Amino acid sequence: MARILIIGCGRLGRPLGNLLINQGHEVVGIRRSAPPDSPSRINWLSMDITKTEAFRLLPTDFQQIIIILTPASRSPQGYSEIYQKGLKNLLGHFHQNQHNLACIFVSATSVYAQQEGQWVNENSETQPHSYNGKSLLDAENQVMKFSQRALVIRFSGIYGAERTRLIQKLEKPVEIQQKPSVYTNRIHQDDCVRVLQHFAVKQLAGEKLYPLYLATDYDPAAKFEMMNWLAAEAGLIAPIPLVAADDAPRNKRCCNKRLVESGYRFKYRSYKDGYRAMLDIK
Repeated sequence: MARILIIGCGRLGRPLGNLLINQGHEVVGIRRSAPPDSPSRINWLSMDITKTEAFRLLPTDFQQIIIILTPASRSPQGYSEIYQKGLKNLLGHFHQNQHNLACIFVSATSVYAQQEGQWVNENSETQPHSYNGKSLLDAENQVMKFSQRALVIRFSGIYGAERTRLIQKLEKPVEIQQKPSVYTNRIHQDDCVRVLQHFAVKQLAGEKLYPLYLATDYDPAAKFEMMNWLAAEAGLIAPIPLVAADDAPRNKRCCNKRLVESGYRFKYRSYKDGYRAMLDIK
């Protein structure tokens, strides 16, 4: 079995590590600080990858590294610090065995700039206007250049335990664009973890994979319809419909065809399935 390093072992990395351990792998997890709660079979390393001196005690004898980074702040500086400086430090540390090292990098659909409701997939143009999209796209390119076995996974909007922003938003009246429809793309946190496990296992087994996968559920929904449904199911305040200009931004719709064709099967196929489980609705 493999020796695996997870960099950014938090909401996704920690359950992923435990799943991989259950399959017989050895997992080392890097966090800025070790989790203070219950014991884990993950071997923890506390380090800040933006500091070059932090790598002195990090071994390089891993068969796979899984990179799940989170900026310390949602700002241009925060993104640059972790996705450019930190990632450069990390990849530089493994430069001697980079060509043979299995590597998975977690990205996001913010690398797409499409705003007219069109469908996007792994072959769609990426010309992000936002600082976070630009930073992530640059990080993807760093990883792709680093290893011939690199794999990038772009997640759409993640929700789940401790990710209840949309539910909290409905605790007071809020206007949401109803016309023209603006789309929202979602994936449950549990499916994110299972997607990462799915590809980690395939990559270690030497299966032929695409270098890029878009991970999102089957239902890129109109945001007003989604929020109206969620308010009704959760007993919260229904959103106020907003009619915008015909040329108002409509976001995009993300396609999961390549992911499904890889053999992945969703736990929660749509936001309704996922939120019902969160709200314990029968």
